[in-house]
Amino acid sequence: MKKSLFIQAVMLVAFATAAFAQGQSVEKKAACNADAFPERYFHYTLRGSLANSYIKFCRGGKARVAFLGGSITEMRGWKNQLEEFFKNTFPQTEFEFVEAGIPSMGSTPHSFRMKTDVLAKGKIDLLFVEAGPNDDTNEFTPLEQVRGMEGMVRQAWLADPETDIIMLHFIWDGFINIHKTGRRPDVIYNHERVANHYRVPSIDHNQEINERMDDGQFTWKDFGGQHPAPFGHTFYTAAIERVMKLMWSEVDKDAKITPHEIPEKPLDEYSYFNGDFINISEAKLGKGWQIVTPWHPDNNYQKRPGFVDVPMLETKTAGSKLTLDFKGKAIGICCVAGPYAGILEYSVDGRPFKKLDTYTHWSGYLYIPWVYMFETELGDTPHRLTLRMSKEKNEVSKGNECQIRNFVVNK
Repeated sequence: MKKSLFIQAVMLVAFATAAFAQGQSVEKKAACNADAFPERYFHYTLRGSLANSYIKFCRGGKARVAFLGGSITEMRGWKNQLEEFFKNTFPQTEFEFVEAGIPSMGSTPHSFRMKTDVLAKGKIDLLFVEAGPNDDTNEFTPLEQVRGMEGMVRQAWLADPETDIIMLHFIWDGFINIHKTGRRPDVIYNHERVANHYRVPSIDHNQEINERMDDGQFTWKDFGGQHPAPFGHTFYTAAIERVMKLMWSEVDKDAKITPHEIPEKPLDEYSYFNGDFINISEAKLGKGWQIVTPWHPDNNYQKRPGFVDVPMLETKTAGSKLTLDFKGKAIGICCVAGPYAGILEYSVDGRPFKKLDTYTHWSGYLYIPWVYMFETELGDTPHRLTLRMSKEKNEVSKGNECQIRNFVVNK
């Protein structure tokens, strides 16, 4: 069996290579062959319905599909393969694709940027969400993992209950070691709590890829690692296509589009389903803070698109202070935590100041986009945030700086 599976994997690579040599799409050709792989490798839960998107796609006209996630969504791969699948399967339909992947960001950042980066684009017919690898690597707590994912799903349905949603659980290096102990990553269980509560179909790509590697189909290096090679992405695509076809198979394309039932109560009343941005211009700035337009530091450290050459609220001065008046249950910042990232001191409504070190594992070489939450269980009333730069700093940080792209609020 292992030899046979390995031969299938080698044939898949050869097939993709041949397609490339002929000037055709590697992703598309490989994905087609991946459909023939045994059903036993697919791990999914068919909850709820994807009928609305299928009916809409069959009718023709215009349709919109959105992809919300981290770097595995942002990179070229499964997303682009699916875009081709939709266009080829429903040629009568004019698709618009909302590509809302941003590297390094998990469910908490996604829930706050959803309104701007996804919902503002118009009616979403089908939404893909993923956040497992970044929620895990960025060390979000189980509570935050639920609040972030529920923030994404519930917010989408509060905006439009006709939107179909598919939740994806991708793989990264850390999940392989967990699999070897016979366990499933906790973050997947936490996200599955949300999928189960809202009856959203989900796909466990992590389990599938681990099992295929266990059976000798390919190595982690062959797959491409956390950021898969085109070969690796075909497995993600094949599983997603399989789930959609199964759930579409019994749908009457002439049926009426109906709204999904939104649970009356959320899993957590403090989940970020009313997440939004507050523009940095709304802060009252004290000495040492300024809005830099556009922000582009003159150094060789890496910067991410969308977080450079844009307005930033910045301080480089210890002791600098600002205030922000807001209304909501939670407040935080979306910032870039780079080599000079400092320690912030914050207070809400005059309470004693708390400290937050904004320097991350990746800050030594990258201005990494990051969301830091200050307070998350406030009364839904007016509040005032006071923020100042500490004179202390992380021993490996080069300074006492902070660059804020937006404030984030859960209204």
